Amino acid sequence: MPQPSVRPNVVVLLTEVDSTPRDDYSLINRHYGTVFTDAERDLICTATPAEITAANAQRELENEWVRETNEINKALVDLVTKYIDQLPEGSLCSNIYATMTDEDYAECDRLARIVAARNGIEYPVEDQDS
Repeated sequence: MPQPSVRPNVVVLLTEVDSTPRDDYSLINRHYGTVFTDAERDLICTATPAEITAANAQRELENEWVRETNEINKALVDLVTKYIDQLPEGSLCSNIYATMTDEDYAECDRLARIVAARNGIEYPVEDQDS
């Protein structure tokens, strides 16, 4: 049986490699701080050019996801802050959503749904009469 040209387990390991320079080059660390096991390190050393290319493409996708998520989070905070700044002093308990324009309220709802989905949070669904 022929071996696949790209082994998914190797690609996953490669996406976890921390590429920042270190004093001890004999250790390969994950980007979240843990050290690879000897078996994982040996497997990484057998990576083919196709697997390295696949891992780089995956890391680019993950970086784009993080960038987009940060932009969405910032847009939501900026939108809500615009209305918080308009509230009278000491009235932060007021319902800022009631002061939003219809367009901003719809945008706030859209962004909040995206933020919730990207963070694995269940977004509250309004009761709908069917």
